[in-house]
Amino acid sequence: MKRHNLIITIFLLVLVGCTSFSDIKPLSPEVGNPNFPKQAENLQPTFKWEAAQRSGVTYDLIVYEGIKVESFWEGVKRSVGKEIYYKEGLTKTEHKIEIPLEPGREYYWTVRTRQGDKVSSWAKYDYTLFLGTAYMRTGNRPFVFKTPEK
Repeated sequence: MKRHNLIITIFLLVLVGCTSFSDIKPLSPEVGNPNFPKQAENLQPTFKWEAAQRSGVTYDLIVYEGIKVESFWEGVKRSVGKEIYYKEGLTKTEHKIEIPLEPGREYYWTVRTRQGDKVSSWAKYDYTLFLGTAYMRTGNRPFVFKTPEK
């Protein structure tokens, strides 16, 4: 039993991922390691998020194209491209996008709250992956997902 616990402890010290969210936590599409985006259920996904802690708010949703550039020297770099969808004043904590997205592509999405004239900042997340003595950190990013192939 002690050997089993030692192996688990060593594994956790070698490979540990941590995700933290600012303001609003996304529920679907699921968010994880930004280098391996989770797949949405279809080309018109329903975005879901946790409700804000205050009452009387509405939500704004935005979706961006994802840009992925591969370089021999720097590896894969991902960034936010142009805005492709925006919806303001949503009263529920979910919304099905009204346009089909392109198959096999990466996208970013985020939400913010609106209460009267007060508008929050867009929700973001940080992801840290520890690989023994090295680590990878991605911070202050919108939520990433990919669409299924046709």
